[in-house]
Amino acid sequence: MKKLKYYIASAAVMLSVSSCNFLDLSPQGAENSENYFNALDNAIYAVNGIYDMLQLDEGNGPDGQWIGGHFDFFLGDMTSDDAEKGSDDTDNIGLLRIAGGTSASSLEQAEFFWIHGFWGVSRANYCIEGLEAATFDEDMRNRLMGESLFLRGYFNWYLVRMFGGIPLFTSSVQPSDFGSVKRSSVNEVYQQIEADLKKAIELLPTRSQYATNDLGRATKGAAQALLARVYMYQIGTDKDNSTINWTNVYNMTDAVIKSGEYRLLKNYAMIWETENDNSSEGVFEIQFGNGSEEYAPGSIGTNFYQYQGHRDSGLGWNFNNPTKDLVDSFEEGDPRLSSTIYGENYNDGILYGEKMKYETQKGSAWLSRKAALPEVPSFARAADRNLRIIRYADVLLMHAEAAYNTGKEEEARNMLEMVRERARNSTYCMGYAEGKKDYSAAPAETDKLLPKITSSGNDLLLAIWQERRVELAMEGHRFYDLVRTGRFLDNMANEKETQRNTGGIYDGVYSDAVNQYFVGVRSNLAARCFDGPNGNKVYVLPIPLKEVQGYGLEQNPGYF
Repeated sequence: MKKLKYYIASAAVMLSVSSCNFLDLSPQGAENSENYFNALDNAIYAVNGIYDMLQLDEGNGPDGQWIGGHFDFFLGDMTSDDAEKGSDDTDNIGLLRIAGGTSASSLEQAEFFWIHGFWGVSRANYCIEGLEAATFDEDMRNRLMGESLFLRGYFNWYLVRMFGGIPLFTSSVQPSDFGSVKRSSVNEVYQQIEADLKKAIELLPTRSQYATNDLGRATKGAAQALLARVYMYQIGTDKDNSTINWTNVYNMTDAVIKSGEYRLLKNYAMIWETENDNSSEGVFEIQFGNGSEEYAPGSIGTNFYQYQGHRDSGLGWNFNNPTKDLVDSFEEGDPRLSSTIYGENYNDGILYGEKMKYETQKGSAWLSRKAALPEVPSFARAADRNLRIIRYADVLLMHAEAAYNTGKEEEARNMLEMVRERARNSTYCMGYAEGKKDYSAAPAETDKLLPKITSSGNDLLLAIWQERRVELAMEGHRFYDLVRTGRFLDNMANEKETQRNTGGIYDGVYSDAVNQYFVGVRSNLAARCFDGPNGNKVYVLPIPLKEVQGYGLEQNPGYF
């Protein structure tokens, strides 16, 4: 059987529920497929199974086949000017090929993305179909339907960003589909995502309407914020778009802001600590917890921190290292830098109050502080801290960009000031001072930090983009921001190649083993892009070779 049959086929009999909070439930026994969803508990278990796919970092997928790390949690950093691959030169060289634009159709990482995304779509479709005929309480049915639609939209969004047009499924795959599926256009995929998220907005409760043990489920605000992000990316990447504009982004972010459901945490440094999982700033987070297994399907933790953690202390493998260009982009004294990086030549190498040793190879002089843990978890590949997918600060910055693009410059500046005011009044990261694991270290004169933005016109737009870079640094957004704004090829050519040449800021920093992947970066990346609007080039991964060969799917440009 061809793999597409496994990847996209219905996961009805394979729902493996394993997670924390609302997901930490025991699955029911086998049920008749015709009446399974008539029992409320069964419907909840099934919907929980969609969330379970969000958690799946690596391990056995629903069909028992191994799914390797799909790297969604740092591909948006590494394939940009914000981060290097890191780790040993030969470790996961496929990631170097992605960043340098030399991947082929056999790229393993692309296959893992494909598998992961379509299993999510499959589970969502199974639930949507089952809930349509469910006979239990209508309000609960509507909520679960809203969650399922949100998650189908999320997984299709995940796929269209990585591959462009994809086979689009709104129901379980039938035998007649095998071998006959075709790729939908990018525009058609966006239309389906929009329809799903708009319907989810109608059906989902607000954050405050959920019980405490249901925190982490999709909410109306999460659907609105995700739709704003989708619109923003579509504007810059879908050349066939004729209906979506910045007013659509503005309306979605405005609704989230006016809901009063979210607010910025007072201290930026607190956002990534485990005790602030599902904080007031968390619009949508992937939930994780402590469990008794390291790999899927039994794991309820994440490998996010192991990949990016400090190798010499046993906390990780040193992947996804911040670049000098990113570090230099922070304004002098910005406390957010301490919550973004750590390393041997920053703050005496202190991490969580201890001076660390930095002896093993990595891609730069820094590691990601947002992916740091205070101690090694019980299972290294299964840490319990949530992943922050959408933060309220991101909503404010999306709103600032939308306000700018709809002629509301003063409102855009006000949004920027909210984000910058929080930053200038924040402490340094937890454990910044040696011997302490608290937030006691803070700038001495906050009034001199991060002055108000008073610019207008194009300078204001550049200020908004810059604020997104530093506020959201190492959270996986940079690649997508560069692509949608038409800056991707220029920035990558400069960061990954020009600055490595004689006289560049990385002259002599990287080995020949790494630099060989960054020769002719602009042309290599451009060859693997499709055309977006306004001359934008949209970089995508290859459709897995087995799918192309087995189902006659059109391959993305530049791959063979």
